[in-house]
Amino acid sequence: MVDIVDLHFSKVLREVSNKRKVVEASYDNQSFVVKFFNKRPEYLKELAGVFHLNEAGISTPKIYSFGISSNEYFIIFQKINDSLTIEQFLSSNENLSSKQAVIKQVLALNRKMYEKNIIQLDNYFKNYLYANGEIYLIDGGLVRRIKFFKFFRKFLNFSLISSKIDPEYFSKKTMAYKNNFFEYLHKKCVGFYLYKAISNFQKKTLRTSSQFEKKSSLNYSIFKQKDFNFDFKKIDDFLLNAEIIKNGNTCTVFRNQDLIIKRYNVKNIWHFIKMQFIKPRGKNSWQVSNTFQLYNLPCPKPFFYFEKRFLFLRLTSYFAMERIDGESIVSYQESLRDKFHIEKLKKNIFKLFNIFNHYKFIHGDLKKTNILVDNKMQIRMIDFDKSFFSMSQSIYNYKIKKQIARFLSNWKDKSKFLTAIRSLEKII
Repeated sequence: MVDIVDLHFSKVLREVSNKRKVVEASYDNQSFVVKFFNKRPEYLKELAGVFHLNEAGISTPKIYSFGISSNEYFIIFQKINDSLTIEQFLSSNENLSSKQAVIKQVLALNRKMYEKNIIQLDNYFKNYLYANGEIYLIDGGLVRRIKFFKFFRKFLNFSLISSKIDPEYFSKKTMAYKNNFFEYLHKKCVGFYLYKAISNFQKKTLRTSSQFEKKSSLNYSIFKQKDFNFDFKKIDDFLLNAEIIKNGNTCTVFRNQDLIIKRYNVKNIWHFIKMQFIKPRGKNSWQVSNTFQLYNLPCPKPFFYFEKRFLFLRLTSYFAMERIDGESIVSYQESLRDKFHIEKLKKNIFKLFNIFNHYKFIHGDLKKTNILVDNKMQIRMIDFDKSFFSMSQSIYNYKIKKQIARFLSNWKDKSKFLTAIRSLEKII
């Protein structure tokens, strides 16, 4: 038993104003995590959730003490030393097989929850800790033992955590359900949750948050990375000293050191009118490229989308990203001489399209100059003006067939490499 008055509090880990607070504490060379609650119902939910997990034999931090102190309810938890959230672990430098093994443990834990009629309402990797080969489920306040609509609620909860697993961590041979209909339904739910997460994140890129910053007035609209600083009033002066990479009718592409800026031009009065009613291509590139960054997909880092305005009318706009070194995929492939590297490039192409399938991603313009290969043979995509993530499988299937045909058309009909990757047409 640990008394709250004996603890030495060191730092606040998380805090939700007027609701709860999580604090790190220590006593007698032991470390603890203490949760404080302003309201009794939230405190009781946390206790009940931990009780359900313990009863089901699911690992969760041990409770040492609980009660009320200075008008605040508290629970003293064991601190899991040297732990990482699963989210942090998957972003670490651990090898692929280790990450796959941990994902397997998370899914096994979820199957156990499924069998015990328990769900975690916030079923994300941030609520799982990994330490010394063991997985711990945390945040008991959102753990429920369900009595009504059991199968439906458990089914959705398992689909939710499955939607957070990158395709490289998940074996296609592993069936979530033995029944083919339920397996089909599971995949549909996973696709829905994945699309919902992408959609919510893309909305986040258009408002101020810990990662992004939005500024707007009657004369401009800016969406940028929070840590990126630039004098947007002088952007045209800045571009006067930049190298022109492409000078097209609808857009001009500039390079200044490690920065690539794409300026979207107004062609004529009819183009200006059309611009007022459709989503700007630069804004689309900003949202899609940030989504790629979120899911560790290969593309240049985006820095900002800047739009000049007159009242509520859109004028010239700009999209900026990092400059990356790479060669068009066709030129790179033609420079390869040994079978090993040719086979590796082929595998990377199939891996890329499998990722597209997982996220139901349509690029919109898969010409060779939009697909670059770096010196580590990593394929990187650029130019997301027409790109989108599809919620509908049928629409995606229709679009991806056209995308694959466009991609294959980058090679000549008699190309041996084209023959080797023709099976992409059967990827759907």
